[in-house]
Amino acid sequence: SHPARGALDRFLTDFASDLQSDTDTRARVERLKGEVLGRGEVQDLIASAWTAVRSMIVSAAEDERSELRLRVRASLLSLGARMATDPRLQAKVDRWVEGAAVYVVTTYRTEITSLITDTVAGWDAEHTTRKIEAHIGRDLQFIRINGTVVGSLAGLLIYTVSRIVGA
Repeated sequence: SHPARGALDRFLTDFASDLQSDTDTRARVERLKGEVLGRGEVQDLIASAWTAVRSMIVSAAEDERSELRLRVRASLLSLGARMATDPRLQAKVDRWVEGAAVYVVTTYRTEITSLITDTVAGWDAEHTTRKIEAHIGRDLQFIRINGTVVGSLAGLLIYTVSRIVGA
């Protein structure tokens, strides 16, 4: 091993140790990082690099034969197969989805309510009724009849109980 390589290895090991344990070293590095990242040239370079990387990713995502697209597809298929057979993964995903749903609903309750209210308010009642009837068809009539029968029976029961109790 070359002496310069050994010296560099020792320096990097000591520097890593100092970053973990020495507050002065951390402060100097943070200050230097702030100075470097605060320079307009560096910000321009970062923006330019991000634009180039983003363009490559979008281009690869649009190309059906790109390595990125093929790997993402294979990964998703593998994940789907694992989810179909791994109860622990299923439970983990269920917890994650439930947590995400709770977060979204509690955080954006007002916006969600407004979206639903505005959407439903914009529906044409006659058009919506026709669409529901076309998709649900005979089931809708069954629901109407059931509602009438159940409502009538509930009314009769309430009337009978009130007459017996009141008598």
